[in-house]
Amino acid sequence: MEQSRSQLSGDFWQEKPATVGGMLLQDDVPGLGQAERDEILAQLPPLEGKDILELGAGIGRYTSHFVTVARHVTAVDFVERFLVENRQTTAAFDNVTYHCANVLDMEFEAGSFDFVFWNWLLMYLGDSDITVLRDMVRSWMRVGGVLFFRESCFPGNAGVPPSPDNPATYRPADLYTSLFGSEFKLLRKDNVKAYEQLLNRSNQNYWLFQRTG
Repeated sequence: MEQSRSQLSGDFWQEKPATVGGMLLQDDVPGLGQAERDEILAQLPPLEGKDILELGAGIGRYTSHFVTVARHVTAVDFVERFLVENRQTTAAFDNVTYHCANVLDMEFEAGSFDFVFWNWLLMYLGDSDITVLRDMVRSWMRVGGVLFFRESCFPGNAGVPPSPDNPATYRPADLYTSLFGSEFKLLRKDNVKAYEQLLNRSNQNYWLFQRTG
């Protein structure tokens, strides 16, 4: 029986180490992990006192910052080993809740969060699942809340489809802009400059959207 995208992604990530290199899917080129993290955090809105939802939270590279400023952080990932590392990283804080689950299986009350964040996620979902997640996230956000996400993209109309060795679909960046722009206000779109400078890659795109109504 052919495996689903969810199963392929689960198998793929279960094999990855709970390290920065595991999260980046490559050895940590000197300075890359810290540089891209600092760059992404610099693009975020003020988060002091906010309720934050982090999807695909992994080992806590970003959770470890969010807990220092947020009222509460809800961290979701479907790999328990990653969340074990995340818990250790954020052990000094009591304002974080962890869920080991597929993001599409999560349920939250409407208007629960001021800020929703993920760093690589949509490329591991099927086309219809992205629309489902978009609508779920919109309902979970408060009016005026901000959504940030970052994805690996590929130029052209079709992008690059998934394979058994890598279940990611590298879609055109414009597709994400259009899909989320139909339900959110676009605040900013750009690419991660650390990848350009250190790896000569300009396909790491990020977006900030706001729920306006």
